[in-house]
Amino acid sequence: MRKTIRTSGILAAALAGMAALIVCACSKADVQMPSMPQASKEIAFSAGASVTKGAPPLTTLERLAAQHFSVSAWYTPEGETFGAGSISYIRNHRFGCTDIPTYTSWKGITAGGESDPVYYPLDGSLTFFCYAPYRADVGSSSDVYLDFAPESSITDQLTGYMEGSPLLCFTPSPSPSSQIDFIAATPVPDAVRGGGAVALDFTNHLTTDIQFWCKYAGSLDPSEGVSISRIVIRDVISSEYLYFTEDAGTLGFFWCSTVSPVDGSSTMPIASYTLTGGTSDLITEDAYLSDSTPKHINNTINGRLYLLPQTLPSGACLDITYVIKNISSGMTLDENTVSIPLLGTAAWPIGKTVKYTITVGVAERKDVLLSVSVKPWVDSGNTHTEEELMY
Repeated sequence: MRKTIRTSGILAAALAGMAALIVCACSKADVQMPSMPQASKEIAFSAGASVTKGAPPLTTLERLAAQHFSVSAWYTPEGETFGAGSISYIRNHRFGCTDIPTYTSWKGITAGGESDPVYYPLDGSLTFFCYAPYRADVGSSSDVYLDFAPESSITDQLTGYMEGSPLLCFTPSPSPSSQIDFIAATPVPDAVRGGGAVALDFTNHLTTDIQFWCKYAGSLDPSEGVSISRIVIRDVISSEYLYFTEDAGTLGFFWCSTVSPVDGSSTMPIASYTLTGGTSDLITEDAYLSDSTPKHINNTINGRLYLLPQTLPSGACLDITYVIKNISSGMTLDENTVSIPLLGTAAWPIGKTVKYTITVGVAERKDVLLSVSVKPWVDSGNTHTEEELMY
């Protein structure tokens, strides 16, 4: 257990005054503690291999350098450790690589990559909380929302919550093409000036990678082919708190699917996510299904789904629309939509791939079978270019 911060009356008054000034300035995304003497030592990080949206292995630091990451820090007086009494020092500052292509130095930068340094205080320590990819806007309208001073009515409901830490709220974009593989680094507590570059661990996927693999069963005329034209995942949890945790000295993070970021109730917000061939979410080249080997039909740059880990709600379902066409003319001969309840199917674990294998029974037309498996999230084997994977 971390030691509670104790301050003298003079220091407590000074810190309270500085905190009040910070609150007054909270409309700025990046807030620095006023009246805090700073050293000439610039805050710098070393980033381990990053794993982010898609693959080829975004285990390359080049990808992290391209997208930048966010740093927020809290100040703790000398001789104490981070806790509820620590004071916000920097908020949502953009950091990126300053020594491409060696990728050993990560410092404060602007959106254009110019130096925008942040310095350590003269004394005390800083505790760092970081996420990627960077968002300049972390207000309630953004897919990433940062609550720098969460209410106890919320944090009291979060098992293992790291006292004094911020809350992140993540809401995947309704448009699959705009979704990101949101990641956060393990918190770094009580870093001091002179300790060298601070090591960050960005190696954990935090969302769930949803994949659809399809084939057909039964007999088709040789002139016919069947393909999937639309998939809708309906009424799944659409926004969750990600909070930082501390358990017996071990730091980490956890999603909360029982406290709504909207109103603090237990009723979670839900949304639906649609993939269609018309918007290039689903494969269009060689789109006809095989009767033997399932095809990964949303293996496109727009179609990969990165959704929130969760046990699927009672109303969640999967709508599958498939068409049977004349291969030569492209004329649609039949079209059917089948809805499959997802309640009771495998939960979506953090950092895993959930693979839905769909078998369309063409003889019965509306006969569709679904099987679900949970796999490791593999960052290899994708043929998309580095430019295509940028977002």
